[in-house]
Amino acid sequence: MIIAIDAGHGGQDPGAIGKNKFQEKNITLSIAKKLTKLLNHTNFFKAVMIRRGNYFLSVFKRTQIAEKYHANLLISIHANSSKNRKISGVSIWVLPKNVHNTRIQKHKLNKKTKNIHKKINTKTSKFKNFYEIEYDLAKIIIQELRKVSTLNQKKPKYAKFGILKFSQFPSILVETGFISNPIEEQHLNKKFYQNLISKSISIALKKYFLKRIKQYN
Repeated sequence: MIIAIDAGHGGQDPGAIGKNKFQEKNITLSIAKKLTKLLNHTNFFKAVMIRRGNYFLSVFKRTQIAEKYHANLLISIHANSSKNRKISGVSIWVLPKNVHNTRIQKHKLNKKTKNIHKKINTKTSKFKNFYEIEYDLAKIIIQELRKVSTLNQKKPKYAKFGILKFSQFPSILVETGFISNPIEEQHLNKKFYQNLISKSISIALKKYFLKRIKQYN
C-alpha cells in the first residue's frame, strides 16, 4: 500500500501564520516527515513525501507527484486558522459524496482510473468506492486523534479542496489544529505534539486497512 504524504503550502506560500509568527508550511512539513518515517517502519505501508523541503508546489503538481509514485491513498497535512483565536481542535476533511460520484463517473472510461481502482482492490480487498474509503478512514483517524488532542469536529467535514478534488485516488485532508489559537500554535510547533499527531494518524491507517482486509477475506 503506497501512501502519499502531502505537506501543505511551502516556499512563497507560508499558509496560515500564528500570533507568534510560526508558519503553517513549516509545521506541516515537520509532521509529514514524522508520519512518513513512522509508516515506512511498518511492513504494511510505503510512504512517499510529495513536498520534501521549503518550496512551492501547485495542487496539480502535488497530485502528479503522487501519481508518479503510484500512490493508492493521499493524506494532506495542514494547520487551520480562524479570526476567532479561541477556536481550536483537529478536523478531517473529505470530498462531498455528490462531487465524488460525479468525478468517478467522468473517469469511468479512463483506463488509468480503472487501474487505480484495481490497485486499491488488490491491496485492500474489495473496497466499494473512493468515498467509502475516505469517510470510513477519516472517522478512525478522528477516533485516534481525539486521544491526543481536542476535536474541532467529531465527524469528518466536507469540502471541495483542490487536493481532494483533483486526486485520482482516495484523499483525506487533516487539519492538525488551529495555528491562530496561541496555545495550539505553541503545541503545533513542538516535536512532542507533532509526534503524537503523526503516531495517531499512523495507528489509524493501520487499524483501518487491517480491519478492511479481515472483513473481506
